[in-house]
Amino acid sequence: MPWTNNASERALKNPKLHQKVSGYWHTLATAARYCQVRSYLISARNHGVRPIDAIHQALTGTPWTPPAKA
Repeated sequence: MPWTNNASERALKNPKLHQKVSGYWHTLATAARYCQVRSYLISARNHGVRPIDAIHQALTGTPWTPPAKA
């Protein structure tokens, strides 16, 4: 998949690469969970939160959430 600056295409690049390397996703639910976690980490990173901090917060019961828009 060629690289572009389109954010939606960049978001699909990693899951598509995983599919190409492994050959498939075992179940649709597995693919959905992968995309949920990846989306959470990308959103956190875009708001200046390190991925490891976002994971730690999620696992300790206080998940990071984006700030509310005014």
